[in-house]
Amino acid sequence: MTKENENKIRAFICLKIPPNLREAIDRQVISILRKTGVKCSWVKPDNIHLTLKFLGDIPQVMVPEISNKIAESVLQIPSLNLSSGKIGTFGGRIPRVVWVGFEGDIEPLTELAKSIDSAMKSLGFKPEKRRFSPHITIGRVRNTRNVERLIETIDRIELEKIDITLNKIILMKSTLSPQGSIYSPLATFDIDT
Repeated sequence: MTKENENKIRAFICLKIPPNLREAIDRQVISILRKTGVKCSWVKPDNIHLTLKFLGDIPQVMVPEISNKIAESVLQIPSLNLSSGKIGTFGGRIPRVVWVGFEGDIEPLTELAKSIDSAMKSLGFKPEKRRFSPHITIGRVRNTRNVERLIETIDRIELEKIDITLNKIILMKSTLSPQGSIYSPLATFDIDT
């Protein structure tokens, strides 16, 4: 590790997903999609989250400043009532990402993401170019083998509708390892308190 990188951490801002939905996604979706034979990095249940803003590699000394900006941006935000939605992919005919969507308070969730994005822009982070699409990434497709079977199976799966309330935002550290990403909370913020 170079001197320039030794005080940097990989970080993102997310909403914590309750255990009942994480476990249902693992049991009702991921376990079935694993059987398609597609080469995919599946997200472990404990790592399932809804990303609001990916920050990338940041200087560790910025954590307090980022935390303050997050706290300011969530002051007037109500807790979000959502339900698990459809399962889909990003990437067109050759999917790169498998995701689970949401129904419910999508507009307030989108406003929260915009507020976080604006707060991070004020600290020098690049604003998002793409429109916010609330989803949980559950897998990253690594090659095209068995992709047709994956898509056909996704079209047949129905995740049970689970109602959840999201009221915790986390500034998360992500450490890459051969076993997958290891997430560690740097700061947690309650909304609607």
